[in-house]
Amino acid sequence: MIWITFAAIAAIIIFAGTRLSRLAEELAEAFHISSSTVGLLLVSVITSLPELSTSLGAVLKVGRPDLAVGNTLGSDLFNLMIIALCDLLFRKKGILRQTTHHLKTLLYYFIMISAVLLTLTLPNSIHILGMHFNLGSLLIVALYLFLFVRTHRGEQNRFAETAPEPVHSDAGKIILQFAVMSVIIVLAGTTLAKLGDRIAEQTGLEQSFVGSLFLALATSLPELTVSISAVRMGAYDLMVGNIIGSNMFNVFVCAISDLAYSKEAFHIPSNLNPNLLFLGACILATVCTAAISSRLHKKAKKVAWESVLTLLLYIIGLYALYRG
Repeated sequence: MIWITFAAIAAIIIFAGTRLSRLAEELAEAFHISSSTVGLLLVSVITSLPELSTSLGAVLKVGRPDLAVGNTLGSDLFNLMIIALCDLLFRKKGILRQTTHHLKTLLYYFIMISAVLLTLTLPNSIHILGMHFNLGSLLIVALYLFLFVRTHRGEQNRFAETAPEPVHSDAGKIILQFAVMSVIIVLAGTTLAKLGDRIAEQTGLEQSFVGSLFLALATSLPELTVSISAVRMGAYDLMVGNIIGSNMFNVFVCAISDLAYSKEAFHIPSNLNPNLLFLGACILATVCTAAISSRLHKKAKKVAWESVLTLLLYIIGLYALYRG
């Protein structure tokens, strides 16, 4: 029965995610803003809210910070794999060649993930009223907010030369439909993550593996659905922007989960799996950056070695985590 429920919720997410990507394009057209802006600053946050709910639940309800780390960073790894997968499946479309302006945003993500890695290796905590606060996590939260504003301004500057046009007459209707689909995505995504946890317990998988694989797959289904739907529509900016924005938000979620877990030092995991996740995210982010960079002055290749390498590294990383 639980598998049937899981499949039904997944189907709802696929429907809502497909509709959400179309509404995101309509929203961009209605307000005369770029698909990249909508993907980076709006859709990415919506599709990542299940990670926020699951991670906070892991630290506040069951006291498992390692599960929160595995969930957020496992989702980041899966999301980066989505870019490679779309690049390979839709090779003739030249997706990465048309989204090279996202290099700066990828750099922002690399800065954030590096900050988390430094926080793990160089812990710096303070204690106030018997509660633990990691200065590194406070820095990451501030860094995310700063980069969020900077990204928004950067996207505005890219379209500053375009003459302002009146807002589309159907904007209100589009916003309402977008809001409804967003609520469905968040509720269904959170439910799917909880079901994934129950299934993992019933099948006897280890908790660290749950965080890095099964929960990551479950909570990343909205990103996967939106990305594939966006590529089919030709909205490549929306796809890449959604993935990179989601990954940045996931790092933000990891820091928020740390601050919410005030009992002890969040940066000392019970095993090496979280460290492997951070390292894997850094490596895959580097490969994705190289993939987009290589498309700047080159035509589409028959075989994208960077995307193939990303998929191979993802599979190898999962095996290492499982053997862990």
